[in-house]
Amino acid sequence: LKLIIMVVTPFILSTCIYNLSTSLNQSVYLYFMVDFKHLSAVEATTAYGVYAGKAVVISNIPIALSSAMSSAIMPTVASTYAQGAVKQTKKKVTAAIKVTMLISIPAAVGIGVLARPVTMLLFPQKASLNMASGLLTGLAVTVVFYALSTLTNAVLQGIGRVNTPVINAAVSLAVQTAVLVPLLWFTDMGLYAVVIATIVYSLLMCILNSISMKKHLGYKQEMDRTFFRPLFCAVIMGAAAWGIYRGLSALLIKIMDREYVVNLLSLLPAVLIGAFVYFALVIRLRAVKEADLKGMPKGKLILKFAKKMRLLPKN
Repeated sequence: LKLIIMVVTPFILSTCIYNLSTSLNQSVYLYFMVDFKHLSAVEATTAYGVYAGKAVVISNIPIALSSAMSSAIMPTVASTYAQGAVKQTKKKVTAAIKVTMLISIPAAVGIGVLARPVTMLLFPQKASLNMASGLLTGLAVTVVFYALSTLTNAVLQGIGRVNTPVINAAVSLAVQTAVLVPLLWFTDMGLYAVVIATIVYSLLMCILNSISMKKHLGYKQEMDRTFFRPLFCAVIMGAAAWGIYRGLSALLIKIMDREYVVNLLSLLPAVLIGAFVYFALVIRLRAVKEADLKGMPKGKLILKFAKKMRLLPKN
């Protein structure tokens, strides 16, 4: 029982601090808006509800993938590290981070570029559409940071450093609160101050976890194929998706006057074509190899499709 408690407690504390970040931001925001900015409690709560109930919900969709990846990689990392196969452990970590970034980076760019169409599709209430989409644009970058920090948390826990993510999360929480308070007090940024604090928290978690991995595992992150090339491809993808969406919506609005239907019919092709553009670019620019494709969800199917489209050699 003692062993179970000692092992489980850091995991619980880490999750608790993650959740505490959201609760603390809400409490600080409502306190300053009501007591210092003289906003009514109803208005402040309603505004925060748009942030938490729409923008955050949408941004959390791609982050869920990193949570699944973290759960999948932890047993492998723990077993290889326990056997003393440090080099093999590093390879597993590199592969996991690369696959996660291959998905998270284009998801972040796509959400940022198509924030308003995506928000309109999922939460079509016009009264809060502009606010929710603006906040979502700001939160887009946290998709990458949270995905990476969640995965690195699992790596640190897998090599036995279960307390390290807790300490890093606590430090990040303190810093983001120190950023949030003056932004709310001395500026009129409102919910965008909460967005900035969230970005600071998730980014700092990535930095601290990376430092910890280098210290305890001797892990040095490869940057070019993992971050720079996927980001370059994602930017081109974002431009293509935005152009397609704008072009189709401008055309369809002349044919029909139902804004929601126009948005839907414009968004779906933009997303599909944008995804194909990204997929083709990361292969052509060699940001991804066959082994990386195999490591992705439905990897064999993706690999078969890539060869059929002559993006990869059939043999």
